[in-house]
Amino acid sequence: MNKSFIIIIVLSLGLIAALFSLPKIIVGDNKKQVLSGKANRDVAKAQKDEVVKKEESPDEHTPAINSTQQTEINQLKSLFLNANASEKVTAGQKLIEKYGSYQKFDSAAFIAEQIAKIAPNEKAWVQAGDFYYQAFTFALNDEKALKMGEKARENYQKALDKNPNLLLAKSNMAMTYVSTPTPMQGILMLREVVAQSPDFEPALFDLGLLSMRSNQFSKAVERFKHIIKNNPANTKAAFYLGVSLARLGRNDEAKQILLQVKEKDKDPAVQEELSKILTELN
Repeated sequence: MNKSFIIIIVLSLGLIAALFSLPKIIVGDNKKQVLSGKANRDVAKAQKDEVVKKEESPDEHTPAINSTQQTEINQLKSLFLNANASEKVTAGQKLIEKYGSYQKFDSAAFIAEQIAKIAPNEKAWVQAGDFYYQAFTFALNDEKALKMGEKARENYQKALDKNPNLLLAKSNMAMTYVSTPTPMQGILMLREVVAQSPDFEPALFDLGLLSMRSNQFSKAVERFKHIIKNNPANTKAAFYLGVSLARLGRNDEAKQILLQVKEKDKDPAVQEELSKILTELN
C-alpha cells in the first residue's frame, strides 16, 4: 500500500494551485502611466528586448502549441510590443489571456509583470503573482521551480504591501517557500492566515497536504475534517482525508469517506487512484 500513497502525496503537492489557485484573468480599469519622448522610446525598446528574450525560452511544462495558436500569439504579442503607453495595458491583457488559455504560465506571468510595472496596483501584482505561482507549481525541475517561486513571492509581496488582507496571495506565497531552504517560513505564514481566518480553505488545505508530506497524518485529518465540516462538497479534501485515515490504520473510516468521494468526484485520475486504494484497503 505504501507505493500508492507515496505517489498520491507527491501528486498532491503538484495539484495545490490547480485545486485552489487558478489564476484569475483581470481586465483592469486602472489609469495607465503615460510616458513621453525619449524615455517612452527607451522603455518600449527595453520591453521588446525582454519579450523577445523570454520567447527564446518557451514554457517547459506545457505541450507544444499548433501553428494557428502560435499565429494568434504572435499577432497579440506584436500589438503589445507596438502599443503606445496608453494602450499597453489593454493589449497586454489580451496577450495574457491567450497565453493563459494555452497554459503558457511562464509567458503569461512575464507579460503580467510588465503590465504591473506600467500600472502598479493591487490587482496587477496579484495577477502576476498568480501566473508565476502557476508556473512554479508545474515546473519540471527544481531550478525552475525556485526561480518561479521567487518571482511569485516578489509580485505577491508588492500586492500585500498595498493590501495585507489578501489571504489567497499570502497562502500561495507561503507555499513557494516549501521547496526552499526555509520551508518553515511558509508553514508559519499559513498558520498566520488560519489565525486570521480560521475557515480559510486554501490555507487549511495546504497545511493538510504539508502534514501528509511530513507523515503527520493526525494533523492532516484535523485540517481536512475542518474543511469538510464547512464545505461538504469539497471532494478533494475528502479524498486526502480518506488517504490520511488509511495511513493511520483507520481503514473502515477511510473506506467510508473514499467511497463517498468515488460517488461524487468523476475525475478520471481521482477515480483511478480511488480504485487502487480501495482495493488495497479491502
